[in-house]
Amino acid sequence: MAEPFSIAAGVVGVAVPALQGLKFLLDDLQKLKDAPKNIRRLEEDVHSVEMALSTLQAVEDREWQSLGMTVAEKSKATISTCTEACDQFRANLQHWTRHSEDGKLALKDRASVGFFKQGQIKAMSEQLRNCKLTVNSVVSIATLYSSIRHTHITEEIKKTISAKQTEIESAIITADKQLIVLENNLEELSLSNSDEDPEEAAAESTQSNTEALQQQLEEERKALNASRKVLEELLSKSTEEAIAKAAAAKNPSHYSATTTTTFGNQNSGFQAGSIHGLVSGLSFGGK
Repeated sequence: MAEPFSIAAGVVGVAVPALQGLKFLLDDLQKLKDAPKNIRRLEEDVHSVEMALSTLQAVEDREWQSLGMTVAEKSKATISTCTEACDQFRANLQHWTRHSEDGKLALKDRASVGFFKQGQIKAMSEQLRNCKLTVNSVVSIATLYSSIRHTHITEEIKKTISAKQTEIESAIITADKQLIVLENNLEELSLSNSDEDPEEAAAESTQSNTEALQQQLEEERKALNASRKVLEELLSKSTEEAIAKAAAAKNPSHYSATTTTTFGNQNSGFQAGSIHGLVSGLSFGGK
């Protein structure tokens, strides 16, 4: 197993350029003073991913060790995919608004961003939301591991574990549904490309718009697949057994082996004794 510090450093090493790319994209979006609503919503999505990644950077080394290299590597893949998509979308945005100056959208650019590029903007928003959900899920399970470092799994913690599992299972189901929709959309775009007259498409720039949307949807599919892999691994890490095992490895003194003690031959009547350490499965009463 890699050293805990190297795991955390590797994740941070991927998160830092992602945060930088998000900042650049957010700056470009905010410069569009009279942008349509879909751009304003995209700003909120970018900001929410920034917050999620900032929280991820605060996950301590020992929690990463408990989560394991698989979660770390798949998380890095998810973040990297998001970074690539942001960089590509930012380049597209600059191209779409090339006729505008001083943050004021030219009429031609406003029509392009507000109507013709809706599919790409929506795909980018969905990809950012998936990234945020995945990163927040990682942080949530890491926090759960941290919370039991110096304590036992109480009934309250068991309820929290159950709730986290339900959340992750729901996220996986949502990802599966989104993948089905994406596959259908990509298939429709592919059929649309094959049915169009190349000369007519070139004249109206329809083909280039379709190809750009197809590329954006391909990026979203790639990100969804990466996110789903993280969520599946987190689901296995969020079981009560897995969490107790990790906690025992970190703090053996709190999770010692079970010792069975019997008082008297009949196991009844008044008994007295002294127990030092953890007690579980103890019952008092008749034979």
